[in-house]
Amino acid sequence: MSAYARGGDDPDSIMLRISSFCPRSIDDEAWRAIGPWVRTTTLASQPVLATQATASLKALSRFAAWAVEQAMVLEAETVLSPDVLERYRLTGMRPLVATSRSAEISRLRRIARTVTTSAPWPPPLDSSPRGPLSPPYTAEDVARFWDVAHRQRSLFRRHAMTAVLALTLGAGARSGELFTVGAADVVEIASTTAVRLGVPVRVVPVRHDCVRPLRRVCAAAGAEPLVVSRRHGRDQAAALVGSFDMPRDVPHLTVARLRSTWLASVLTDLSVPEVFAAAGIVSGKAFSDLVAYLPASEIGSPGWRSLVGRGS
Repeated sequence: MSAYARGGDDPDSIMLRISSFCPRSIDDEAWRAIGPWVRTTTLASQPVLATQATASLKALSRFAAWAVEQAMVLEAETVLSPDVLERYRLTGMRPLVATSRSAEISRLRRIARTVTTSAPWPPPLDSSPRGPLSPPYTAEDVARFWDVAHRQRSLFRRHAMTAVLALTLGAGARSGELFTVGAADVVEIASTTAVRLGVPVRVVPVRHDCVRPLRRVCAAAGAEPLVVSRRHGRDQAAALVGSFDMPRDVPHLTVARLRSTWLASVLTDLSVPEVFAAAGIVSGKAFSDLVAYLPASEIGSPGWRSLVGRGS
């Protein structure tokens, strides 16, 4: 007996394959417990091919059976997190051969990125050659953005735009990191406001002029993420920023340019231009070869606190 109903790649056939799937390697009692979650999660991952749906069903079935054995609750935001999937890769996939383990954990990571909204997944790595960084905004542009944020038509947009500006201009948050930050991630270290970003987590001091707006959005957000959006996927941040009410005479707003603005301000305050001038260079690409030999500033150290900028 087939583990699933065969058919084409049209939506009805894919739905039939998901609804009729029954893994051979899991006993009936265990499948009754995990089956609804496996099917729902597979459907939420939006497979476009029947073979893709079947591979997802098999991978999620093995993962769900392991998670239940570990006394975990099958809730996507909790179990489909980077930490849990890494633990599964190390301890739960031993029966599979190495090539199967690699393919299956990659599939589970792709599913997790699609179906979760608050799990701390970083944006997917872009394998294409890196282009130049976006140009930073001017001080006048930044001042106008803050003014526009206060004038948004709805409370949701005012809150969202203020949070985006505070996290990008204040701590250099990337697009995929905006939606994972909560008030609990904004902390005080050595009398300095900092925010936890990314996976692995980095703790970034917040630029002095962004501390107050960031604290305001923390108070308004409560237990919710500071930035929320109904859209998912790689264009999530662009779609949110594009929904803001922007006057025609204001520069086009992008997260990439906001992050470049933060980076330029940090490099200016840390006197990197003087290093370039003294060394007679115009590109810092070669500096990456020396990073392994340089001591990193410890969290809370004077060097770390200097990232908050002048006037702190």
